[in-house]
Amino acid sequence: MKYFWTHKDNIPEGLGYGQFTWKHILWLIVTALGVAAFILCYIPADPHTKEIMCKAISAALLIIDVIKMILIGFSDVKISEYLPLELCSFAAYFITADAFFHVGPPVREMLLTLFLPAALMALLFPTTSTLPAVNFYTIHQFVYHGLIAAYIFALFFAREIPLAYRGIWGSILRIIILASVIYAIDTVFDKNFMFLRDTYGNPMLEAIRKKTGDGIAYTGGLVCFCIVMIHVFFVLFKLIQIIFLR
Repeated sequence: MKYFWTHKDNIPEGLGYGQFTWKHILWLIVTALGVAAFILCYIPADPHTKEIMCKAISAALLIIDVIKMILIGFSDVKISEYLPLELCSFAAYFITADAFFHVGPPVREMLLTLFLPAALMALLFPTTSTLPAVNFYTIHQFVYHGLIAAYIFALFFAREIPLAYRGIWGSILRIIILASVIYAIDTVFDKNFMFLRDTYGNPMLEAIRKKTGDGIAYTGGLVCFCIVMIHVFFVLFKLIQIIFLR
């Protein structure tokens, strides 16, 4: 517990749980069980209970992110490097909009085809792998992205996300606009929000960089990868919907 509150920028080498080690896999199993439990509770619930459950996840996402930012603020870590401007941070904002303001099918389709893949990638390729398995930021990583996955999967399996191919083009337009804004912020302030300028050693992103090269070519490759993944997940969930959720 010595390093429970220690940020990854201050952790000694050799203490990380690593990627796809037994500790990482154990975290994935625990997260998957939590997601499954939420889905099983959500599907048979009445509309009022469902609304409470959705709002609870939204509130939890915002609260644990605030706690994380407060901890970073009280540490010697440069807080401007860790502002909540990542793709999964925006997933939490869209979930809040959906849970509290019922913004409609376009946002739910975007949650399923864009933000769910991002959350799953964050679980499979966590940025906290250099930290101990029992560390606040490690726990935040799996709880935060697990909550995002639980919310979206629950809506999908409860047949509450209508999927239409024309709808994914709205998702693509929104991610292009969002990426353009964040890229401008990254460029002006020399940051790397949404991994738009650097891979930070993420294996998935490294594979993209090796194909495209560095700089704007990498950024364009990342956006194209997101567009491809939106289509892949649309087809995957459409097939599940047709076969199992009629």
